[in-house]
Amino acid sequence: MTPRERILAALHRQLPDRTPTDGWFHKEVMRMLMEHYHTHDWDEVLAELGVEGWASCGIGLQFPEWKARCTPRPGTKNGQRAVWIDADTHEDGWGVRHRIGADGWYEEWIDGPLTQAQTVADIVNCPLPTIDNIRHDAAYANKVSALKRQEKFVSGGIPNPYKMAWMLRGMDNVLADYLINRDMLEALYDKLYALYTEIAVRMTRGGVDMITITGDIAMQDRIIMGPDTWRAVDRPRLQALLDACRAENPDILLYIHSDGDVTDLMQDFVDMGFDVVNPLQPECVDPAAIKRQWGDRIALHGGISLQRTLPFGTVVEVRQEVEELIRTCGYDGGLVVFPSNVIQPDTPVENIIACFHAARDFDLSTLGGRVG
Repeated sequence: MTPRERILAALHRQLPDRTPTDGWFHKEVMRMLMEHYHTHDWDEVLAELGVEGWASCGIGLQFPEWKARCTPRPGTKNGQRAVWIDADTHEDGWGVRHRIGADGWYEEWIDGPLTQAQTVADIVNCPLPTIDNIRHDAAYANKVSALKRQEKFVSGGIPNPYKMAWMLRGMDNVLADYLINRDMLEALYDKLYALYTEIAVRMTRGGVDMITITGDIAMQDRIIMGPDTWRAVDRPRLQALLDACRAENPDILLYIHSDGDVTDLMQDFVDMGFDVVNPLQPECVDPAAIKRQWGDRIALHGGISLQRTLPFGTVVEVRQEVEELIRTCGYDGGLVVFPSNVIQPDTPVENIIACFHAARDFDLSTLGGRVG
């Protein structure tokens, strides 16, 4: 199989020639791996790891007024361009403020333009991006087609509107809004879902294979806002977004990402028509149990411990975890082996290589069928 064929087979819950792999890599990890393989070409690294066939082609937003105010990071000539509040704090095009940590590797949320909002009118009157801010790319469909001709599986992504809501409003405020100011949250969701539905539909129309929706709605042990609250507020809007994409292309694959324990919503995801769930943190959920109950209706993308085995285990333990995941979840397809979030700089290079090579080398013909 080509890499594209392998991914398509797995995500359609069919048995590929081998289990495909995928990964998100911190920029420092990318540097470490390129140094290990003596190359400056990241694609060469992915080929060495066996992580092949994935491509992303999104449609972004443009903020001309914000862009005109951008300058390099203070104290640098060619540093990150943004609207800088001080040497470490910057404001993005949405008006959300972020602070860069001392090591330069991570940013933390500081403030958003709606943290002081008190009324629905404050939400309605806030000049958030609209469909007029969507970047128009007349060549978008051609770019997607070109990637497919290179045997790439092409996805286009949007953030979960819940994630954008808390970044704009603040986590505490949004969680309170679910309970005591729901009209304010719904007014904000009306804006966000209108924008992201349009982006998702345009990417679908442009020919991507899959729409990804990313943003955490769960903690290590529960759904953040509670499953019933999510069903009442988020699910109808998210369903309308999915339906709009399927109306454009009935064959579009739909993928949802949330860290944490999403078990309470797995049946919802299946009923809504999601095709892929990510990342199945093994510290929070049992991927094999998810496979047994829902694996005939949804593909699994994830399953490798990023809090435990990958950074702190031995090479042997890493390989064992990958092999057990494939044995229990990949026997009939429907699995992409994926470390459960961005691989961090404290992860040994040899463990990263062991993870991907264990999946690459696993002979699926040795599996006898469902386990457990």
